Parts: sequence; C-alpha cells; structure tokens
Amino acid sequence: MTRSFRIGRIAGIDIEVDYTWFIIFFLVAATLSVGIFKERLPGLSLGARWLVAAGTTLLFFGSVLAHELAHSVVAKRHGLDITGITLFLFGGVSKMSDEPKSASDEFKIAIVGPLTSLVLAGIFLGIGYAVRSATGGHVVGTVFWWLGWVNAMLGAFNLLPGFPLDGGRVLRAGIWAGARNLWEATRIASMFGQGMGILMIVGGVAMFFVGGGLSGLWLAFIGWFLIQSAQASYQQLVLRQALSGLSISQVMTSNVESVPADTTLDRVIHDYVLAHNHPAFPVMDDSKLLGLICINDIRSVPREQWSQTTAREAVPRLTEQHSLHPDTDAWEALQRMVREDCGRLLVVDHDGALRGIVSRTDIMRAIRTRMGIGQ
Repeated sequence: MTRSFRIGRIAGIDIEVDYTWFIIFFLVAATLSVGIFKERLPGLSLGARWLVAAGTTLLFFGSVLAHELAHSVVAKRHGLDITGITLFLFGGVSKMSDEPKSASDEFKIAIVGPLTSLVLAGIFLGIGYAVRSATGGHVVGTVFWWLGWVNAMLGAFNLLPGFPLDGGRVLRAGIWAGARNLWEATRIASMFGQGMGILMIVGGVAMFFVGGGLSGLWLAFIGWFLIQSAQASYQQLVLRQALSGLSISQVMTSNVESVPADTTLDRVIHDYVLAHNHPAFPVMDDSKLLGLICINDIRSVPREQWSQTTAREAVPRLTEQHSLHPDTDAWEALQRMVREDCGRLLVVDHDGALRGIVSRTDIMRAIRTRMGIGQ
C-alpha cells in the first residue's frame, strides 16, 4: 500500500506528499498559532492566528520544496534520473535512482540545497523588514520574519557534516575526491552522520530534563532518524556495489512452472501453490503469457467460487510494472520490487515470451554470494 500521493509536477519532476507530512504540518501550524504568533500578534483572535499559521506553514513547505527542487534540477543537469520529490515528516527528499558520477557532481548537487534555503532566508527577512518599515504591516512582517529565520536554520542545519544531510554529502564529496573511492567515502561520512545523530539524541534528552520539553524530544527524534538514514544509505550503497554489472538474466529462475489458463483456482492451490510451495505462478494461454497469479489474487475470489473460476479470469493482466527484460540491471529490479511492494517479477523478452521469474530471494542470494567472494 502506497504511503504517498502525487500533487503535481514541476520541471518534469513528480511532487508527492507522504501521509506523515500532515503530522508535521499540524505541529508547525499549532506551534505558530498558540506559541510564536500568540506572543507576537496578540491582537489576532485564535481563529485568525490558526488561519495565518496554516498559510505560513504552507509557505514554509514551499521553501522546503524549493530546496529539494534545487537538488533535483542540478542532479538532472548532471545526468541523474530523479524519480520524484516527496514531502514527509522530516521535510522533503529527492529520490535519485543512482549515485552522482563524480565527487564534483556530488558537491554541486549537495551544496545547492542549503544555498537555496539561505538565499530564501535573505529574501524573506528583507521582505519582512521592508514591509514593516514601509507600512507597519505587523502580520505580514511577522510571517516573513519567521520564514526568513526558519529557512536560515534549515540551511544551517543541512550543512552539518552528518551524512545523509547535505553537509554530510559535501563531506563525502571531499573524501571521495581525495580517496578516489565512493564506498570508503560513504562509509566515513555515514559514521559522521551516526555520530551526529547520537549527539542530537543526547542533547535532546538533556534538553528535555532541564525544561526543554517537546523541543528536546523532537531533537532526539531527529537524531534517531539521522542514525537510521546514515546506516540505510551506506547499506544501500553496499547492496548497489554488490549488484554492480549483474543483470536479471544472471539471477533469475529459468525453469519456471506455469499454470495453464483454464486451470480452476482450487487446482491452482492444490496442484501448484501447495505442491511446489511457491506463492505465485505465471499463467499461460498456450504460448501466450497472461500474467502472474498470486495467492492474494486467489483469495480475492470467494472460496465457494474457486471450483468454477479459472486462472485466466483471476490473474491480473501483465503490465510493465510487474515484468522485466532479461538485460535489466539487478539493482533496478530490486528497487522496483521495494517500490511496488512486489516479491516476484516476470522476466519477459521484447516479443512477450516468458524467459523466467525473479524474486527478492534470488537477488539477495546473489548479493550474499558476491559479497562472500569479495565482489
């Protein structure tokens, strides 16, 4: 089940919102309406403060989006494929399908985000000052003052040398340029990221016990997230390196047991699923591949209808999302399995002929083998 939904497309890049974003949206708006704006805008009613806070929060996340768009646009200019930008609980993330090709590219892609936030900070603070000086517009001036300072803090925070923060990626670019080894640079930068996360957790817990309240807990939570992200980023690179140069045809199962299209679902269960101990099988109409039938597809049909319903009627039609060409990179296949939450994919020639089937188990077995022999 997907956790995000698409809200638009900018510069050819899909913009998505994760459902966790609504949590942080509410928390930021609440902090502004009952905290900062209550103190600085005492003349506004509670309802008006909430309205101003909601608009300010949207502008803030527009700034976060601009930060991520800057990363994505520069990455695309350097030949990287950007699959989208997602706004979520901790701000935003640009989804790159590959690593930068050089330390120089890494530096440019990483640094442009914080620079964008700092430029926005200067613009917002300038507008806020100008509005308050020229018109005395207290509400507008306060909104832009807050947006300026929060963008300044966002830019400064992202420059911290903790991978995968932007500053950590700048650090990785420097190590990469010196060591000429992306793997080693990522390992070291990831250690910095985990160390930064530990410091945040310790500092956040200390803040909580000396009266920092929720701010301390939030800092500790961000530290925990940074540790998890640093570890995951390094592990992802290890997996990618292990699968480097490996195609699906090298890891797939070629001798595939298929289900004739006119087989009833009760026979599919007894003669295939239970007999072979596999949860999914390709369905064939003579030599034509119809698709991949899984246990969940069978369960969606009422049990009393299994003896009258055929695999042809129950199998989802074959789509590009659930099939691969034999020359497809194994890393790309693993990413698609994770993205589509699919444990198996059919391997199909350009003419639609079934060549085999590949599972996460097949790919993980290949990873263990290659890592075991130092590949």
